[in-house]
Amino acid sequence: MNEILEKIAEAVNSCLGPLKDLKVTGSDIRDLLIQLCATILLFVVIRVFLWKPITHILETRRQAIDQALEDAKNSKENAKALEEELADELAKAKASVQDILAKAEKDGNIKREQIISEAKQEAKQRLENLEMELEQEKNNMQKEIRKEIVDIAFAAAEKIVAKEIDQDKYMDVVDEILKGA
Repeated sequence: MNEILEKIAEAVNSCLGPLKDLKVTGSDIRDLLIQLCATILLFVVIRVFLWKPITHILETRRQAIDQALEDAKNSKENAKALEEELADELAKAKASVQDILAKAEKDGNIKREQIISEAKQEAKQRLENLEMELEQEKNNMQKEIRKEIVDIAFAAAEKIVAKEIDQDKYMDVVDEILKGA
C-alpha cells in the first residue's frame, strides 16, 4: 500500500508544475484519503441520521408558518367583512337616529302647536269670562245707580211733598222715566 501511495505522490508532484518544491509524500496522500473518507462518512451519517429529522423539523416549521399566514389572511378577511358589517350597522343606526330625531321634532312641533292652541283657547275663554264679569258688574252698577237715584229722588220728593208717598208706585213711575230716558 505504501508503494501505491508513493506512486500517487510522484504523479501529483509531476502535475504540480511550478509548485514542485511542495513535495507531496505518500503519507500526505494517505492523510488526504483518510480525510476524504472521513468527510464522505460524515456526509453519509448526517444524511442518514440528521438530514431527515432536520428536514422534518424545517418542513413542520414551514407548515406552521404557512398555517399562521393563512390564519392571518383569513383573520384579515374576517376583519374586513366585520368592518363592512359594522359600517352598515353604523349607517343604519345613524339613519335610525335621524328618523327618531325627525319624529321627535315633528312630535315636539305638534305638541308645541297644541300647547299654543290650548293657551290661546284658555286666553280666549278667560277674556270671555272677564267680559261677562264686566258686563255683569256693569249691570249691577247700573241697578245700584238706579236704586240710588230712586232713593235720592224718593227722598227729595218726600221732602218736597212732605207727605208719605207709596214707594212701589213711585218706583214704577221712576222705571218708566228711566226707560224713556
